[in-house]
Amino acid sequence: MAIVCEKSPKAIFQDLLVAIQAGLIQPLSELDEDLLVQEYKFLHDRVQQAAYALIDESCKQVVHLQIGRNLLEKTSPEQRFDRLFTIVDHLDQGTELVTAQPERTEIARLNLMAGQKAKSATAYEAAFKYFTTGLQLLDTESWLTEYDLTLALYSEAAEAAYLQGCFDEMEQLVEVVLARAKTVVDKVQAYDSRIQGYLSQGNLKETLKTGLEALKLLGIDLIENPSRADIQRELESTAALLAQREIEDLINLPEIAAPEPLAAISILSNMVSAAFITLPALWILIVCKRVNLSINYGNTTWSPHSYACYGLVLCGVVQDIELGYKFGQLALSLAERLNTKKGNVKALLFLSTHVMHLKVHLRNTIPLLVEAYQEGVETGDFEFAGYAAYYLCHNSFFAGEELTQLEQKTVIYSKAINQIRRESPSSWLTILRQTILNLLDRSLNPSRLVGRVCNEEEALPHAIAVKDGTAIQMFYLYKVILCYLFGEYYQAVQTAVSARQYLEEVTAIKVLPLFCFYHSLALLNLSFDVSNSEKSTWLNSVNTNQEKMQKWAEHAPMNYLHKFYLVEAEKARVLGQFLEAEEFYERAIQGARENEYIHEEALAYELAAKHYLARGREKFAQLYMKEAHYCY
Repeated sequence: MAIVCEKSPKAIFQDLLVAIQAGLIQPLSELDEDLLVQEYKFLHDRVQQAAYALIDESCKQVVHLQIGRNLLEKTSPEQRFDRLFTIVDHLDQGTELVTAQPERTEIARLNLMAGQKAKSATAYEAAFKYFTTGLQLLDTESWLTEYDLTLALYSEAAEAAYLQGCFDEMEQLVEVVLARAKTVVDKVQAYDSRIQGYLSQGNLKETLKTGLEALKLLGIDLIENPSRADIQRELESTAALLAQREIEDLINLPEIAAPEPLAAISILSNMVSAAFITLPALWILIVCKRVNLSINYGNTTWSPHSYACYGLVLCGVVQDIELGYKFGQLALSLAERLNTKKGNVKALLFLSTHVMHLKVHLRNTIPLLVEAYQEGVETGDFEFAGYAAYYLCHNSFFAGEELTQLEQKTVIYSKAINQIRRESPSSWLTILRQTILNLLDRSLNPSRLVGRVCNEEEALPHAIAVKDGTAIQMFYLYKVILCYLFGEYYQAVQTAVSARQYLEEVTAIKVLPLFCFYHSLALLNLSFDVSNSEKSTWLNSVNTNQEKMQKWAEHAPMNYLHKFYLVEAEKARVLGQFLEAEEFYERAIQGARENEYIHEEALAYELAAKHYLARGREKFAQLYMKEAHYCY
């Protein structure tokens, strides 16, 4: 108040004395050495409102402007950031009285700073208001006279508009930037906002189209539908660059300084999820290009995610799980070194979803996905927050979380995903939730994904139409599981056959072990009253699945060895090798129990019980079925 009123603290104390004695104002601090109280508060908000109402309406703008000017003048540069909102809020209420353009420009600059501060605190509506107020203060020639300020206000306003879901306003602001910005680098933030806007709305095709357009301006011409030869060439290029370095040394690369490569990495990074979902071959090129840029020019906030993605390429394409996992560890170490939540969110999400299940217990990924979700929301990375919300429910399901509890978790995260406006993970979660409802006997036909939250007759055609590979993979996976568990083995096998074309991509590695598991179990439960050639074909499919499962079990026995044993048990049963079958059932039960896969322990008990019943060993069958019931 001393600054605002341009009086000494002693004079202010005398002015307030009557209000203090009347109890309208209360001291907050003790008397200082001059016997003065330095801090006060109103008795109640209504007292403050009543005092404000006493100011004549015609004078309020003048008062606010004067307060803002005094605070700005008397506040030291060191204290200005802390008082920024107070200063700007007063100035903004008096801008109609400011006619000199230099002062209007200065207030616009303060609004830019206030908007950036609000955005970093995830107050996106307030940030948008500050940015647009700043724009209103500029004159018609500002693109010529105040280029940097004008560019920053338009670019920041576009991003804030996207972050609060105002896509029409975002598009208008982006159009201005793309028309007036001098260089490609200056257009990058606007392109990023447009890409994120399309991602929010689930428009993955336009996401990639926009990204490819921006990359061309930066001199990077990616092939939208690369051939195997194109992919192999890019993989060899990246491998050649990496051959010159130890993996551990990549963490010590300098931070990138060149603006063009930094802009390219930013665009590539914002495209990566859309490519992963719809065009996996393009995704591999994007991953390699990002890694190449980091090696050649230095690390960035995006580099941890780049290395995590490359880890998946190594696991899924090159078939080198150990090396892929090392790149995953590099990603986490670099994110910690860079001390950036945004980089950490992306690395955590990707590793927890696609790589870690090949080396550590699936349950260990769940707290990491919770962390990724929380940090994504905190930093405004709603795209990856949405993915993390879905995958922590997905991983919880396959780790054996109790279904009633998990169904409630999916409800909570469905609401959260809808609040941050993420179309793709929202649709994935409805498929998972309907699967859970079916297993809880809350649908008319438990083997069909039709019920309260999902209709397979609409969901699958839509996913295919928009090329949402993740939705398609998840739909078929859950469908195979439901058909198998509810005894529709032929339908389970037919569903697995339909899914095959969508499981050949590197992006399917997160679901492929589960597909192989349930596909094999379904095949082994078909009627074998068929021709020898057909029986041989089915067994060959099982053996092919088991070869893959054995490799995964070598690297992550806690997740996959008991699955391998259970399929071996069923295969031995079908082949009449009953003693071997019983040995494998016991190994499957023990492995599932030791690793706390209670739902798969239950399944192993159930299948063993059916085996004993078929052999006329009713007491064994009864005992094992009771154990299965207990686990379920």
